[in-house]
Amino acid sequence: MGTSTSSKGPGSKSPLVPSWADNDGQGPGNNQLEQRFRGFRATLGQAVSIGGGSTDTLKKALGHYAKSATGGKSNGARRFSSMISGGGTLFDTLRSLQSGTDTNSLNISDLQGQPVDVVIDKIIESIIDVNGDSERIRAAMNEALAEALDGLSTFDFSKITDDIIVDMMINYLTQCIFEQIILDSKTAFDKADTPEKVEMIESSLLELIKTSVDLNFGSHLENINTLSKQDIETIQKNAIQDIWGEWEDHLND
Repeated sequence: MGTSTSSKGPGSKSPLVPSWADNDGQGPGNNQLEQRFRGFRATLGQAVSIGGGSTDTLKKALGHYAKSATGGKSNGARRFSSMISGGGTLFDTLRSLQSGTDTNSLNISDLQGQPVDVVIDKIIESIIDVNGDSERIRAAMNEALAEALDGLSTFDFSKITDDIIVDMMINYLTQCIFEQIILDSKTAFDKADTPEKVEMIESSLLELIKTSVDLNFGSHLENINTLSKQDIETIQKNAIQDIWGEWEDHLND
């Protein structure tokens, strides 16, 4: 965390779905409102200026983000297409490594016994595609893998449990959404008068996002042995749509 102040976020005229995320070929999306970020950034700025990270105010900000800033749940899910695809590949890679199987670009024998941070870098490099979301995908994967493999000094594929993979996927999607929201916040965090306030609001925002991801994504990961890469991508997409619907309901509270 801690990357929010004066973020160079997109403007209202930027497409809801940028070209690199247009995996379904449906174009930049519809339902794009004039000043679509205004409600989200203004409400988030209110939460920042209050300083205590009012949960109700942050929920309202997320409601504006889902409904207006990203154009609703269908456009919102499409905006995250490249991150969803990255999540599918991350899942597939860890499932292969868990079983002791080489991937297209990773050999178990080259990873086994290596320092965990080195292995994390190799895993990410084997997955990442260069596009407008690469920076956020890389950050989300790094955070998710570091948390999942915490406690291991060297890599051992036999230590990768189903629970580790589930936690990794929940953290990955949480971080993707969080990183994108921080980018889209632009100057909202400038209203904080101390770095500590920024960190406090970021922590509160991250916790709200993780709670929603746990509920709408984690609940579908009970038996990962039956899930394919495509399944994980579909589950992520559906989860984002459900999360966006949940957040839009905050505007009616």
